[in-house]
Amino acid sequence: MQLYSKCVCTRRWIVNPAYGVISLLLAGGAAQGQWVSTATKAMGPVLASATTLGAVAGSTPLQIRVGLNMRNASQVQPMLKRMITPGDPMFGQQLTVAQFVQQFGPTTAQVQAVENYLSSNGFSNLTVTPNNLMIEATGTVAQAEAAFNTKLVAYSLNGQQIFANSEDAQVPTSLSGTVAAVLGLNNIVAMTTQTKPRTTTDPCGPANTTNPVCPTPDTSNLTYTPQQYQIAYDALCASDGMRQGGVACKANKELITPACNTPIGSIADGDVGCLNKSKNCPVSTSSSTNELVVAGTPSANSTGVLKDLYEYWTNYKLPVDPVTVVYTGIPTPDTSGAEEWDLDSQTATGIAQQVKEYYFYVASSLTDSDLALTFTRYASDNKAKLMSISLGECEVFPYVDGAMVTDDMAFAEAALQGQTTFASSDDNGSACPLLPTNGIPGSGPPFVSYPASSPYIIAVGSTDLFTNTDYTYDLELGAEFSGGGTSLVETSPFWQNSVAPAAYADSDRSVPDVSMCGEPNFCGAILYTGADPATGAGSTQTCCTGGTSLSSPLAMGAFGRIQTAHSNKFGYAGPLIYQLSTGTVPGPGQTIVGFNDVTAGSNGVYEATVGWDSVTGLGTWDILALDSLIPLTYPH
Repeated sequence: MQLYSKCVCTRRWIVNPAYGVISLLLAGGAAQGQWVSTATKAMGPVLASATTLGAVAGSTPLQIRVGLNMRNASQVQPMLKRMITPGDPMFGQQLTVAQFVQQFGPTTAQVQAVENYLSSNGFSNLTVTPNNLMIEATGTVAQAEAAFNTKLVAYSLNGQQIFANSEDAQVPTSLSGTVAAVLGLNNIVAMTTQTKPRTTTDPCGPANTTNPVCPTPDTSNLTYTPQQYQIAYDALCASDGMRQGGVACKANKELITPACNTPIGSIADGDVGCLNKSKNCPVSTSSSTNELVVAGTPSANSTGVLKDLYEYWTNYKLPVDPVTVVYTGIPTPDTSGAEEWDLDSQTATGIAQQVKEYYFYVASSLTDSDLALTFTRYASDNKAKLMSISLGECEVFPYVDGAMVTDDMAFAEAALQGQTTFASSDDNGSACPLLPTNGIPGSGPPFVSYPASSPYIIAVGSTDLFTNTDYTYDLELGAEFSGGGTSLVETSPFWQNSVAPAAYADSDRSVPDVSMCGEPNFCGAILYTGADPATGAGSTQTCCTGGTSLSSPLAMGAFGRIQTAHSNKFGYAGPLIYQLSTGTVPGPGQTIVGFNDVTAGSNGVYEATVGWDSVTGLGTWDILALDSLIPLTYPH
């Protein structure tokens, strides 16, 4: 069972030049004398449509992140299997960070060898992440070109000037088994958010050919408060004393505990605001990880995204939970992603009702290098049990950049530590997100989105949700924009092996795993947005936002309730959501227990069907039903 991307030395994928990526030959790098190529490949083929401007000045400052290979990588999935096997000594166990480093992390000698090499090439400010999987360093372009036997070239692309390595990043043969990838040799922002605003087009109207099946029930419920999401997905009894399936219950009462003992969070970038506008933030430094950390409870004096979150909580009478903001790089004033971070934090905590703590892990930017550091810090901190990533990029970019290797290691560590990471499957349907086609169903290259395609991620697709007048569940259709399909570079984990159709005989990773509502025209989220990051002024109620960026935090928040109900004991959710109560894996056409199986709708190439499919995965949570199944086979 492989941890990383499959070796692709013979496959060739040609992508239409109109998409900005052409003639991409993904091939393993060959050794050249005393040099060996890392997973960071030449970016030239990806930038074939860009205009070359010339070499980057050697004196240009550069921040790099060197990813180190995990030891015993082939044992990650066998250990995860042992953790869910009754009678095994590892049953019900989760690794600590120290145990992970001892069994899987690079050795002290390996880390020291890389540090010595970087120092000898002029790099300074070396910092090793607690899991030993990454080393940060500062230097210059000239030092990077010499240390990694590559060239950095400036380009003009879509009106912006960028730089990238035109040759593979290489290391001496003595480090070939230690260094996995060299990140920071380009500043391309390929990762994008996955939000969709409400439109005037009826997704189920006559013009829609991908979802021709229109519901006959009441369709007046087009916007949702947190309590209404809870009713729809069977965590709260409706005010008329009914729950999903027409079962009577006690009106307005919780059907399952809130996620009050489960810490959850999301990935962000830029400026998410301050906990108190009268003080500077961030306010403290963690000496052990060199992170900037702000922790406390949001209030009316908060600003930015934190103020918006406070307004949402108080308006909908939700508990005001503790919040920790972890800046994994240099904080920046960028607020362009604020609505996305609003959507993530508000809807996740809204459906959860209450959480133990909410974590924002904040990157300096959405480059692969900055995000790789953020993912690594999330895993090496081992504080948030659940994490949502409402971001995605066409999987060819992190594959060529090398970030796919480093990120997969971080997500694998998180899984071994009992952390579950959710990610949006993207809003391009059966294509992958790529500017300028991002968010347009059926456009873009025929790839899937990363990090959703990582085997250690729970990929979340989208549905059109329809409820009865009391907001109890009625039916769902697969959303036309719901990202899904088969990865060409990632391998399916053991818990999904028998799910994908027989046509996927190469054990390719298939997405999504699950889905939740995301169509803004049918189940859009009502948010609080717009608070000034300096003063806190301007936070207002807005309607309505959707996309897989809504689906992922909803899935995480809902699952947080199940985690709390079982004392966070059953660890990483990947095997759990496929095995369910019977210990079997439902394949295509097989009945799925604990989920609302979505059997109609299309995302372009793929159709929603009975059982698992490439539009909605296993389906959406029936929170109470799924919770009731878990004690039969899992530690709790």
